Amino acid sequence: MLLAPFVLAVLVAAQPGPPTQEGAASSADTVSAPPLVASDETCAAESDYVAGFDALVRGEDARALEELERVLQVCPGHPYAPELARLARTRLDPAARLAQDTLARPVVAEPGVTSKEGPSQGARASLTVVQTLHGITQGVMLCSISNCQDGRAFVAVSLLGGGAGAAISMLATRSGLTQGQAAAINSGTVWGFGYGLASGSSFDLDGDSATGAVMAGALGFTGLGILVAEFARPTAGQVSLANSGGLWSGVVAGLLLATQSGETRDFVGIEQGVVGAGLLTFALVGRNLDISRGRVLLIDAGGILGGLVGLSALFLAFNDDNGDALLVGTAVGVVAGLGTATFLTRDFDASEDEAPAVSVVPATLGRHGGLGLAVLGQF
Repeated sequence: MLLAPFVLAVLVAAQPGPPTQEGAASSADTVSAPPLVASDETCAAESDYVAGFDALVRGEDARALEELERVLQVCPGHPYAPELARLARTRLDPAARLAQDTLARPVVAEPGVTSKEGPSQGARASLTVVQTLHGITQGVMLCSISNCQDGRAFVAVSLLGGGAGAAISMLATRSGLTQGQAAAINSGTVWGFGYGLASGSSFDLDGDSATGAVMAGALGFTGLGILVAEFARPTAGQVSLANSGGLWSGVVAGLLLATQSGETRDFVGIEQGVVGAGLLTFALVGRNLDISRGRVLLIDAGGILGGLVGLSALFLAFNDDNGDALLVGTAVGVVAGLGTATFLTRDFDASEDEAPAVSVVPATLGRHGGLGLAVLGQF
């Protein structure tokens, strides 16, 4: 009991007194209290959040991330800013391109509007291969016209031509090339060789003149294909349609002309005109069609099958006694097969757009203009 007053006095003396002015100043310099936010709704960075959200909607991801990070510095407990900032970082990451391609909503072509092809390394490769062969052939024919006596000269000139074709193809397409453009140029080369060979018969050319016609035809039609690829920018399906139109026009015309007697020169000349008309007609028709190469191949298969059916049916009916009837029946079967295949494949290209597509985008939701994320789907 006698010690109680003494202990009480010691405890009272040990209590800290009021701080002096110097102590208060030093304490203020070393310790700073964090700002207190009553609630997320009263966060002072709400204007920065709205600006960041609007920038994210417009696709300005860098600015959106800057605004949202400012929000998080002032108001780390914001309910939406962390997720939107994460979305902005993801979209700025180069690896996000794969995710964007996966989630991107496919563009469905409207009637009369063709889908656009993007550059492809495969297109450059196909152009390089065909034009390398073109260069080799041009080298061999050039050496033939020049009367090269040594076999090594043929090898050297053909190697030089092939190298030139490959180098020009690779260097001229460094900025990119689509499948349709490559198909247009390569098709021009092939048709040029065909027209050059046919010109030897239609104009009674022989020797070096016939060889020169083939060289000129290949070079001229290749140049025409380059012009078409540069200015018309067709798709691979459109080029395939034009090629099939020219080919089947020539086949049907040839079958019908074979029933008439005449000179080979006239036959080849008419064939050249019909094939050219078919190419031009179907090239113009294809400009307003969104058609794929696969559908054109199916239509070609229908033409082949139709021709075989027409030939077989008339062969069973007349045997081989009436050759003209067989030719006409084959031509009719080809036309019928092409028309039937075209009708049956009318929905072939539409099947590519039936896959579900999902997109995640920022959006304004609710009656009161709430901001958040929206999920759009096509099923």
